[in-house]
Amino acid sequence: MGFNLDDYEPVAARHARWLADHPNGRTITHMISAPGADICVIRAELWLEDICIATGYAEEVRNAGNVNRTSHVENCETSAVGRALANAGYAGSDVNKRPSREEMSKVQRMSQGTDARMPSVQVTQPAGTASDKQIGFAKSLLKKAGHPYPQGLESMDKRDMTALIDALKAGTYEPPVNTGEEPF
Repeated sequence: MGFNLDDYEPVAARHARWLADHPNGRTITHMISAPGADICVIRAELWLEDICIATGYAEEVRNAGNVNRTSHVENCETSAVGRALANAGYAGSDVNKRPSREEMSKVQRMSQGTDARMPSVQVTQPAGTASDKQIGFAKSLLKKAGHPYPQGLESMDKRDMTALIDALKAGTYEPPVNTGEEPF
């Protein structure tokens, strides 16, 4: 592993600096995913007066490790705030240390192809394919909208999965029509 966690600043320290520098600043978070879903997506916003100066998104999966067994929503919210703070320039004294300590801790857990919190789980996702989080989120949106899962959902690439999720969130998704014909 080529980094030291002690070199990365925790979100709480960044947020304290933000509040000290901007006593009238506001930090607002929004849950993007459905409440109670196994996949949590949160958007954080940093506001000065009536101007949103930065945003950050995070995604966490329920039961994916010790913290997420009981607190995947809280963990997700902290990560989203950390991303917004980094986007607002609160990324520590070294611009190369933009990720928060919490983000780098996740990298550390995954660095050997396993998650130290769940050593029996191998990380085998090919580059470019949609993540398990994206697939789970798409499934939850499809289920909520009453749509069947499209063929090939679990092998979609990130770009196609993002387009599917965006269409589902916008309410513009049209499920493929089954003509009964065999594909050639």
